[in-house]
Order: sequence, then structure tokens, then C-alpha cells
Amino acid sequence: MFKILYNFERIRFSGKTFYPFYLSYNYKLRPVFKTIKLNKEYWGKKIPNLKYGTPNPLNAFSTDRDKFSDAMTTFKFLGVFKTTQAGRHKETQQFLKTYLVNFPNQLTILDIGASDGITSLDFINVINDSIKKYYVTDYNIKCTYYSYKGYTYFFDHAKNCFLVASEKFVFYPTDKKLFDFIFKKSLKKIKNFSKQELLLINSGLKEKKEGNEAIEIMEYNVFEAWPKEKADVVVVGNLLNKAYFDDAQIETALNNCYNALQENGILTIIRNILQENGEEIERSTIYKKNESAKIFNKVHEINGGIEIDEFVSSLSFK
Repeated sequence: MFKILYNFERIRFSGKTFYPFYLSYNYKLRPVFKTIKLNKEYWGKKIPNLKYGTPNPLNAFSTDRDKFSDAMTTFKFLGVFKTTQAGRHKETQQFLKTYLVNFPNQLTILDIGASDGITSLDFINVINDSIKKYYVTDYNIKCTYYSYKGYTYFFDHAKNCFLVASEKFVFYPTDKKLFDFIFKKSLKKIKNFSKQELLLINSGLKEKKEGNEAIEIMEYNVFEAWPKEKADVVVVGNLLNKAYFDDAQIETALNNCYNALQENGILTIIRNILQENGEEIERSTIYKKNESAKIFNKVHEINGGIEIDEFVSSLSFK
């Protein structure tokens, strides 16, 4: 990658000119790859069959749904990318559509870790007539940003810069020493400047929400108690797995899911697994809340279910 950069582009920051090849000599190679990435939208036009790089984060400002979702895959909070796309939960949603016909009333649904909301939109469209209230939630449902001298700086809850993007390159603070070398002066310069807020929600869901009081988009942390009405269905997609959290954290999250549900409410945990051929397999397990026994009873699983099924079934809740 750095050979390609060396052949095509010098990098200038804060009046300094240097080459990525030089960085590979002074820093460990792997962090450099993780810190500086090619913007594929720009370089893909210049380098045929470009294999490396990342989607353009600046498409987070696009009204094009697909471009927006691609941009969201570059947003990384606490080590977790907001990877998502339409149709990822299709099998699970079709099962729930059939299963939830047995519920006597319209449904209150809590969707946790919904990323940019594109799979929430899928589910809303699948069961539209059955919805009383649909809560689309994510802890990182918005961020702030500031554009300065050709670079856009994105900031999280704690006002830390988690991503910098330009027309040509994308930067992450993976290697803090390298990241500070490049951006320390600029970040100091804009530290107290007024930042703009960016809602990290797909335009399709925004359009669906307009004039529809049944849909509510809100920030929610699964490690805290759910503050609203109890739900008939809780959906947790690509969040509760041991790649992100330890057993104690997952147990806390599950306890909050349990208490967010009505008696006999349904918990659905989904995990999309990337295969070696580049395709995803959708796995999920559906549970019913058993309030008298204070457990979750397994109802159904899709494609072998989730890897934490035994752990979920072993727990009792408060």
C-alpha cells in the first residue's frame, strides 16, 4: 500500500512534507496500515482493481442510502465499526413476522445497537401494520464534526477525535503517536471551535419517521436500564458477542434486556458471520421471557443460532 502511495502522492500536514514509505521505516508497519488508509472513492478511479482502502467517510453527508451505509462502516467507536447493510437480518425478520402474528395487540419493539437504522427500516417495512411503537436505538447514534483545511474531524461523546477524512485518505487514532504527529496541531487549533452535530441515521429511516409518531430514534446504552415503556420484542443485532464484550458485560446487557421486556416478551439476538468466501451467514436465536422462572426460554434458532446461546440459557435474572 505504501509503495502505491509513494508512487502517486506526497502527504503534506501542517507545512510538513513526508512520504508514507518513511513512516513504515520509523513505525511498526501494522499500526501504519491501521492508522492511514486510502479513500477508495478517490484512489479507485486512479488505480485499477484497487484491493486496499476504505469507503469514503464523507458520504456520511450523502442522501444516497447505499453511500451512507458504506460510510457508516468506516465509523469506529471503542474498537467497534458501525458495519451494516440492508437485508442482513432477513431470515430472522421473516420468522418474527410469522411468529408475532400470535400476539394479540400491536407491538412495542426495542431495537438495540441499530447502527444507522437500515435493518430497523427493513423490519418496520416487514411488520408495519403491527407496530404500536418502534424504538431505534444505538449508543453512538450521533457524533460531532468540524471541517478544517481539507480534512473533516469527527468526535465522539467524550469529544475525542475517532476519525479524520479527506478526499484522498482516512485516518484512525490506532497508533496514537503517529496520529498525534499528523494532527496534534490541527486538533489543538480547532479544539474550542463550535462543532456541528451529525445524526448517524440512514436517510431512508429518516424519511419513514417523518410524520410517523410510532418511530422514535434515540441514544441508548445497553449497559444501562431501559428508561421507557416495556417492550414486546427486543432485537439486538451484532452487538452481544465475545469479540466485543466479556461475560460480565454481556450478562449486564442481557439483564437489562430482560427487564425491558413484558412478560412473555421476545428477545432476538442476531449475529452475522463473515465467511471465507466474503459472504455473510445470518445466525440468530429467539427467546421468550419467563418471568416466573426469571430466565429466557429458547423458542427458535436460525442457521445454528448464536455462539452465546448456552451462556444466555444458563443465566437467571433479577
